[in-house]
Amino acid sequence: MEPPEAPTSNPDRIEITVPLRVEFASTLRTLVAAIGSDAGFSVDELDDLRLALSEVFSVLADTAPTDGRARVSCSLTHGELSVTVAADTPGVSIVLDDLATSILESVTDAVTVGAAAVTFSKRSAELAEAPRTS
Repeated sequence: MEPPEAPTSNPDRIEITVPLRVEFASTLRTLVAAIGSDAGFSVDELDDLRLALSEVFSVLADTAPTDGRARVSCSLTHGELSVTVAADTPGVSIVLDDLATSILESVTDAVTVGAAAVTFSKRSAELAEAPRTS
């Protein structure tokens, strides 16, 4: 999978790079929940996003070297929040087991798994039904 697209393609894209250690998962979950909450996602939808992020990040953190880093990017478009978790360390790949894949598929609307990145998205039921203003 190609790295996440350049920030210039979506001026509202938010990116953060963190060490690939499990203690940084809570920072990322808070970021994704804050973006979704500000956009109007429901509590259940926010829980789904946090769970999906935790699954991907923990798998990546378990396989990365101690100095590994992850790049997480989020973009919100028309009631859909898309999150990409990518290894920002050469040679690190993401291999999801059946349980992680099943969890992701059950709590997100779309999942794309590449060698070094996973992208998932969640649509807000309420926001998707709202008329577009742009």
